[in-house]
Order: sequence, then structure tokens, then C-alpha cells
Amino acid sequence: MDARLREGIRLFNQRQFFACHEILEDFYQEADAENRPFLEGLIQLAAAFRMFSDFGETKGSVRMIYQALIRFENFQPDYLQVRVKDLCQATEAWAKAMDAAKGQPSTEAIPKIQFQRFSFF
Repeated sequence: MDARLREGIRLFNQRQFFACHEILEDFYQEADAENRPFLEGLIQLAAAFRMFSDFGETKGSVRMIYQALIRFENFQPDYLQVRVKDLCQATEAWAKAMDAAKGQPSTEAIPKIQFQRFSFF
């Protein structure tokens, strides 16, 4: 896994969404074409959650989350050691809760990005 992707995910999980966005954007600029849609989805999630956590924006955040989920469709269940399916399920649940609660979910409820687990036989 590229160190920039790992660092971006670490920052995302620490709720440092602006810094995460910047790191992932740097990685995106040099990424292969096959990885770009996945990275775009991660960048959109970071931007969406930054809009929510830093500015209280709800509608735009939810819209960006659903756009990111579309980008992740071809990268499930795991991609680049990220548990994409789990991320999509948790993020979609957060967005639905946001819609139902009229913008009340907390920043603490924002899902974290989990890494794929390896098992050895």
C-alpha cells in the first residue's frame, strides 16, 4: 500500500478531513488510471465529511457521499487493502441517518475506514 494512501486513511480516521483530502489529492495526481475512480471516492468522502464537521453542511455532504458510493461500486468487497464494502455500508447508513434526523448525526458517528484483514493457513 502506498504510504500516502495509508496516511490519508489515518488522517480520515482521526477526523482530519482537510489534511486527508490534501494527501489523497497528491496521491491521485500520480495514480494509475485504474486506481483513480477509487481515490476520487475517498477524496469525495473526505470533502463531504469536512463540509459536515467544519461547516455544518448537511445536504451537500449527503449528496457527495452518494456520489462517492457510486464510484466505489466496482471496487468491492476490498480494494487496495481497504474494506470497501464495509465502508460503503457504514457510510450509506450515516447518510440515511443524516436524512432522517435532519442533520443531527454527530461527527463521532462518522464511519472509519477499515483495512482488509489477512488470514494465514
